[in-house]
Amino acid sequence: MTGSQSLTGTSSAASAIVMDNAWSYVTTGAQAQGNALSVQGDANADIDMAQSAAASARVDALSDLRISAYAGHTVQTAASATNAAEVSGYGARDVTLSQSAAGQTSAAARLDASGAEIETVAQGVQAAGNSLTMAGGDFARAEIDQSQSGTVRATAEADVALADYGVVSASQAAGNTVTLTNDYGYGEVRGSQSNTGAVRAVTTLNLDAYTNGVAAGSANAVGNSALTSVIGADGYSGIAQTNSGPVGAQVNFTGGAGGGLGTALNATAMGNAQSAYVCAECPVSVGGQFSQTNGGSVTSRVNGVHSGYTGAITSTSTAIGNAATFSTRQGGQ
Repeated sequence: MTGSQSLTGTSSAASAIVMDNAWSYVTTGAQAQGNALSVQGDANADIDMAQSAAASARVDALSDLRISAYAGHTVQTAASATNAAEVSGYGARDVTLSQSAAGQTSAAARLDASGAEIETVAQGVQAAGNSLTMAGGDFARAEIDQSQSGTVRATAEADVALADYGVVSASQAAGNTVTLTNDYGYGEVRGSQSNTGAVRAVTTLNLDAYTNGVAAGSANAVGNSALTSVIGADGYSGIAQTNSGPVGAQVNFTGGAGGGLGTALNATAMGNAQSAYVCAECPVSVGGQFSQTNGGSVTSRVNGVHSGYTGAITSTSTAIGNAATFSTRQGGQ
């Protein structure tokens, strides 16, 4: 398979709900992609593709939920990617992929329940300029060239008067990301990733009370990310990663009178991140020849204010310019 995809316009997905009461679940999601490639099947695949998005391109996903009185449980998801490629199945997969994104990418989940009671709240938001995901078995190889010069933003917001059994909210933003997971076949990722644009993830929780549960908020932002995970065979990761754009992760929390079992807040920002794992119980090896260069600002911040009681509070803020991890792990973990 050979081909190309080019985006100069906009791709926008929105799910907006305004309501009074829901006695069970309220589930809402939005997903937007500019250029999308999906290859699935249990057969050999040889793929050479190019995806590009101009500065005029814009990809947005929004999940907007407003509840005035009561809901049993709410689940919100929002995901956006300007260039997205997914290859899965069993069989030899050899992928050569070029991705270039210069526009705007955003994903957001917003919950306005400032006068309402909700038993549990869950939010998950992901935004990426360029993304490649490979999963399956047998031989798997990816040769990539990813460049991102636009803006990438992921936003999760929840404003709830009473969240009886807790809130979990997470935002993730990446300029370039590649993930290869393979079972009982050689897995290899090579190539380059370059991010010069702004990447930001923000999670904001305003909770008056969460009497019987836990409030957990996280934000994760990375300029370039590469993960190779192989079980039962050798693995290799060799990506040249360069980030010069600002990368920021921020969690904002305001807690009211009732704090429940505890509060956990975590913000993590990285310029470049590269990881490779193989099974610790298998007679295999993991290796790589890579480089990481970060010249952009990397910032992480947690802002928390709690005026009432809570069982415990944990807060973690992490900022790393370059991170590389090569390790073995137990099978199935």
